[in-house]
Amino acid sequence: MGKRLKATILASAVLAWVVSLPAAAAEMSLDEFLLSVRESNPVLQASFRRLEAFSHTVRSSVAVQRPSLGVRGNTTWLSDTYSSQAGRNTGSRGNYSLSAAITHRFDVSGVYGAQERQLLLQYNGLASDHLALVNNTLAAAESLYWQSFIARQNIFLQRGILNQRKEDLRITEEKFRQQLIPRLDVVRAQAKVEEAESLVVEAESAYRNTLAQMATLAGGTDLEPKEESLLVPALSVQAGIEKAMDRRNDVRSAETALERARVLKTLAAKGMAPTVEGSVGYMLLTDNDNSSPIEKEFLLSLNVSIPVYDGGKTKEDVADKAKTVEATERTLESRKNQVREDVVKALNQWEKAVAVESSKRKQVARSDEELNITQLMYKEGMGAQIDLLNAQVDNQKVKTEHLAAIKEMYLALVSLKQAMSEYEPAPAE
Repeated sequence: MGKRLKATILASAVLAWVVSLPAAAAEMSLDEFLLSVRESNPVLQASFRRLEAFSHTVRSSVAVQRPSLGVRGNTTWLSDTYSSQAGRNTGSRGNYSLSAAITHRFDVSGVYGAQERQLLLQYNGLASDHLALVNNTLAAAESLYWQSFIARQNIFLQRGILNQRKEDLRITEEKFRQQLIPRLDVVRAQAKVEEAESLVVEAESAYRNTLAQMATLAGGTDLEPKEESLLVPALSVQAGIEKAMDRRNDVRSAETALERARVLKTLAAKGMAPTVEGSVGYMLLTDNDNSSPIEKEFLLSLNVSIPVYDGGKTKEDVADKAKTVEATERTLESRKNQVREDVVKALNQWEKAVAVESSKRKQVARSDEELNITQLMYKEGMGAQIDLLNAQVDNQKVKTEHLAAIKEMYLALVSLKQAMSEYEPAPAE
């Protein structure tokens, strides 16, 4: 019985340990990761919800331009009503009425059309801002994806170097046992192993950090880049300043803001415009003979208001909107200058990354050959350890730099795609 109880406790402990293990991170390709960010990123979702909310704001704001229909009921009660004919109190009496009316404010100065247009332009501007946010967020996501991918490749590289250091240490210890080399060579080889081990730990930590950042962008989903071969990227973006001007949503947002500012100036100039309001009322029922209209009668009314003087409000409002137009023009100019800068800098970054990668690839080939020769000579007792250590340091350096150069090519490509707004198409006209 005691053995059964121990076995049960052990099985329960094992089960609890298995359940407590974190779920394995899902492997995702770049396209899958970008789709996950698009659908699950809380910042993008919040922006989209605000855009949806404003679409309802637009509809509610223009509702006042439409005719309105209302039903009105009224009842009163009078106590101790006095009758002049009878000369006495006749008791209490109540009055009631029920009427319906349609009212409408007529647009005689073109205000309604301008109001609708400025609201739609404001919505379009927010939509362009949302698309620009999507473009920038997905660019950051792809950049992080490649940083994580390269960070994992760096782990493989550092582990390979660690294995080589351990093999060199084994050879050194064997030669020391044969009394072919001094103890100092063993100490140096051990130091190199320890150094390589620390570099592996640093690489693994950097990789975990990128995974945490990817999870944040994807709305908390644990994931990692898909296992695939590391390839040197090719230029896949047709970059051009004029094309970028047409595609960039931040430029389109500034253009929309300028057009809206001009419409608001037009609206401000209509501050002294006359207003005309009409209504049609119908008395459904009433017991008051003095009501207007009386029961089963229509009442048509038309009110005209012509402002004469508003204390200079319209004049100052127009001046304010004129200055806003000028400020918005400068903002648009600044956005266009930024687009030019983004495209030029991204192209320069790409050209530099291509040149550096080509140089580092050649350096890696020469360093590998030098290291192989030096290792063979040291193993055969024909070379000094200091030559081997120098060759190892140089090889590790150029391989790490070549990996970093490939990463810079991917990041430069992301910058080009971001500058050209490749992650989100321009909104339809």
